[in-house]
Amino acid sequence: MADHAEQLVGTLFRVLSEQGHPEVQQALLERYQSQATADRGELTENLFSELVAILHEQVKTQEQIAVLTTAIERLLSRLTAVIDAAPVAMLVVDSDNEIQVWNDGAERIFGWSDTEVRRQPYSKVLAASSETTEILARLQEGEQLHGVETRHVDKHGTRLDVRIWAAPVQTHGTESTGGVCIISDITSQKQREQRLAVLNRVLRHNIRNDVNIIQAHLEMLAEEYEDENEHVQIMDERLTNIVELSQAARNIEQLQDASETEQTTINLGVMLRERVEQLRAESPAARVSCELPDSLLVVAHELLPYAFDNVLDNAIEHNSSKRPEVSVSASSEPSTNHVTVSVTDNGPGLPQIEREVLTAETESALTHSSGLGLWLTRWIVRSSDGSITVEESATGGTAISVRLRQPGRERH
Repeated sequence: MADHAEQLVGTLFRVLSEQGHPEVQQALLERYQSQATADRGELTENLFSELVAILHEQVKTQEQIAVLTTAIERLLSRLTAVIDAAPVAMLVVDSDNEIQVWNDGAERIFGWSDTEVRRQPYSKVLAASSETTEILARLQEGEQLHGVETRHVDKHGTRLDVRIWAAPVQTHGTESTGGVCIISDITSQKQREQRLAVLNRVLRHNIRNDVNIIQAHLEMLAEEYEDENEHVQIMDERLTNIVELSQAARNIEQLQDASETEQTTINLGVMLRERVEQLRAESPAARVSCELPDSLLVVAHELLPYAFDNVLDNAIEHNSSKRPEVSVSASSEPSTNHVTVSVTDNGPGLPQIEREVLTAETESALTHSSGLGLWLTRWIVRSSDGSITVEESATGGTAISVRLRQPGRERH
């Protein structure tokens, strides 16, 4: 309410200047200076009351009407311009869910003009399923809607995927007298997601089948050589990379479909020790140390173990030291209810382009990492409401820190 009153006070102040009432302006400024230490919301409401009182004292009735009318007309004109320019559909419905306001964005998306839908029931015009009735019922019960996805139909009967934000309008106490709805058309976005998902699954299936066939033939070919053949070994490694790439694509699809409910509680202490033992078994020449408590709970995406696999594997795979060293540790922040896991190594350091993959705020088409592993690590950590920092380790290698929230702290 304070924001709306502030806009009205500001507009009235400008109109007073234009229509030649400097004495009213001066009186209002003096009242403002005497109350400048008050709370902003309280100050704005007081100023509005004071302005009305000053107008009544110092300005004739007809001039009062002219000032107030001009100010309200300007506010309405500004609001109308915003509504008409919006690229989304903006609707206002009354307590019977009949459409009272229909902006240009709604006409562009759904095809009907304002005169065709005015005072028509929302469900009759747009509903493609019973979900719409349920959504409107929630709105009339006073519930705010945030990004609810459903389907609507346009003037030609085409079904559109839409996302709705809405808030009830209450003018008589707590009783709802209608609602304001903002609707965006996400049909193209949904179609792209579905096509990519189908393409991803088909490619993964075909790649997996072809790789299995090639590997079987490679095994038979390898049996013909008494010693290891370099060419066979290289082909086998490349096929393994293709299989891993296919799995990475599956994980990306899983992240794409992720929702808040897919976050889970993970015991980092147990999970990381298992990963460290696996790393030791696969890389016996490396020295891998681990300092972790027995129980270290965090709330994260279920793919978090895969993210740490990437970080740990990277610390060994790209380490050119005679004896690679990797250290895993964790520290908690009781004041913020967060925990930070650090993975350090003595390698040559992470190249700048790889650092950007992990830490950049935006994803650039010019940023090409050596593989999908670091991209996945970044996406998984962000889907866990976490963050990643990359620094130089004490031994001149890389120190990657992953910060995650612990149970009991709300998401932001």
